[in-house]
Amino acid sequence: MGMVKRVVDGAWRSFRTNVLVGLVLSVPVVLTVVIVNGVFRFVTNRLLPETLRGGPYELAFRLGAVATVLLALFLIGLLTRNFVGRKLYHLADRLLQAVPVINKVYISIRQISEALVAQRQSVFQEAVLVEYPRRGIFSVAFVTAQVPPKISGELKEGEDCVALFVPTTPNPTSGMLILAPRSEVRRLPMSVADAMKLIISAGTAFPGEAGPGQPNLLDKLEAIFLKKELARKAPRGTDSP
Repeated sequence: MGMVKRVVDGAWRSFRTNVLVGLVLSVPVVLTVVIVNGVFRFVTNRLLPETLRGGPYELAFRLGAVATVLLALFLIGLLTRNFVGRKLYHLADRLLQAVPVINKVYISIRQISEALVAQRQSVFQEAVLVEYPRRGIFSVAFVTAQVPPKISGELKEGEDCVALFVPTTPNPTSGMLILAPRSEVRRLPMSVADAMKLIISAGTAFPGEAGPGQPNLLDKLEAIFLKKELARKAPRGTDSP
């Protein structure tokens, strides 16, 4: 009976582990497919008449609708980048801002678009380390600007100072603005994007971890289950690895 129990327990643990690994590995793929498919259908449903849905050529019609949207966006971008188009855009912008109620919605959406463009351009010049909030403790920060000499002199005479944004984790959209002498700032050997990933992951994803020869999600799961298995098999009263 003891051997049968061990076999059953081992089979159950193997089944449970494989199900959990399959779930963790499948969720990112499934969610990506669901989101992309949802966006695709949401956009094409607005352009595709109901009479063209459900037929054998539905996918072709939907792809044609997407191509139409892309072509329209291309033409809008092309026209608004010349002199006449730019003037027309500014005129429409002023008109929408002058209409009550509508202007609130328009300005809010425009500000979101401007924020996305600013994020793409990245106001962050480089990722650095700074001793904050006290000496001996380092925080990841981003250099946003060079402090003008008039203000730098008030901070530390004779030294260049920089403006730093110290983001919170895991939500880097909020944080602290601090000014510090350039000599007290240490440049990190990573890009701004990698530093942002480090902050969003709360310090669990350092740069290069997903590169060749580095552990990926499956490797990390295997290591977790191996450690649990070793801990389970370790004799009581001893430290597990």
